[in-house]
Amino acid sequence: MAEKSGIPGVVVTNPGFDEQVRNFARQNGVPALQVAVYPDPFDLETVAQLREKSVKILIPQIIDALTKPLPATNASAVKGPASEIVFRGTIDQVNRYFTAMGWSDGMPIIPPTRERVAEFLKYTDHHPHEEIAVLPPANLKATPWNIAVNGVMAGCRPEYMPILIAAVQAMADPGFRYKEHGSSTHSFTNFFWVNGPIARQLGVDHGQGLIESPVNRVIGRALSLIERNIAGLRIKETQMGTFGKQLSWVMAEDEETMAKFGWEPFHVEKGFARNANTVTAGYSTLWGRNLIPSASDPKIVMQIIAYGITTTEALASGFTGQSRRYVLLTPSVAKILAQGSYTKKSLREDLIKNARKITYEAVFSKVYGSFGQVRDPLEKEFQKALKDKSSEKGKLPPWYPKFPGWENIETTPVLKAVEFIV
Repeated sequence: MAEKSGIPGVVVTNPGFDEQVRNFARQNGVPALQVAVYPDPFDLETVAQLREKSVKILIPQIIDALTKPLPATNASAVKGPASEIVFRGTIDQVNRYFTAMGWSDGMPIIPPTRERVAEFLKYTDHHPHEEIAVLPPANLKATPWNIAVNGVMAGCRPEYMPILIAAVQAMADPGFRYKEHGSSTHSFTNFFWVNGPIARQLGVDHGQGLIESPVNRVIGRALSLIERNIAGLRIKETQMGTFGKQLSWVMAEDEETMAKFGWEPFHVEKGFARNANTVTAGYSTLWGRNLIPSASDPKIVMQIIAYGITTTEALASGFTGQSRRYVLLTPSVAKILAQGSYTKKSLREDLIKNARKITYEAVFSKVYGSFGQVRDPLEKEFQKALKDKSSEKGKLPPWYPKFPGWENIETTPVLKAVEFIV
């Protein structure tokens, strides 16, 4: 930040986000960041409205912020040791206190006593206060101690501790892009899948209703509490999901069924030994749409999946090249595909080939659903897309009718191999 170098600055934002900006600044070492608030959403305003409101409302705030003395800031309170007892009382009093302090999600918690935390620490070789990861936006250190505290609160069993630690490490990986999506207005849901013997030993579910399976549920809740208490995501402060965030959830891959098809589990595809234990992190804005194929032809089933991918894109189609896609298959659907000689690799390849949109349709949603990131008019952006090598004629997906002349319609892929997981 320029402010850290002594250069004054002002952040311009919309109502409801000013406190988020100040919180982020404090978490990043700028305690008195100056903020100017534009009264309405930028992307829904005309150029004339932007100009008028900027002159009348925004610029005076910016001038004040740059010319008036900075307000005095309080020094950060010195925190006690992590193992310090913060409250004594009945279980009802503990729950009310933790909720009032913002440490709980409002549902009942198990009080994280020293004795309970110590039981969790028996399941890791790490020192209790060793840094496991640093989670944005609060940039607080995740340690076995504070991970265990959240696991206790959520109702986890101590033996779930290795999964919690691995999940936190996955969240901190740059490839998870937690810094970008964790506090987004788009209500991203985080989910995690477990591979290896530990999933079977602990009963991490992969069957019907897996999200609500007790083991999966409490581990997911613990990870949501870790988001709150270590990543620092609090609604109306730093977690700005328009409709809020669902609890994180956990599942296992059905490795036994996959072995019958000759399909490799995800962790083996990534180079891990079959008996290695791994946790993978993902996130989605469009979790939970089910496609129910009414066909026994493997090719048709693949096409139905491709159709679903093109109609359930996150944000706007073509909005970003960094959107990942996750396709979760039930055993019955996977069996049909495997009987048609599909492997995971060949299924991915065919889905990428078939999941295409009419280029004009993709550009339309890119221009008008991109938060102002695309500045060119629709027609100009369309002409640019036609010059893109991925835009081609003669590749109309099978669900479009073959009217005369439609073979000349340009289509654009909605998937890239690097962002697609089956």
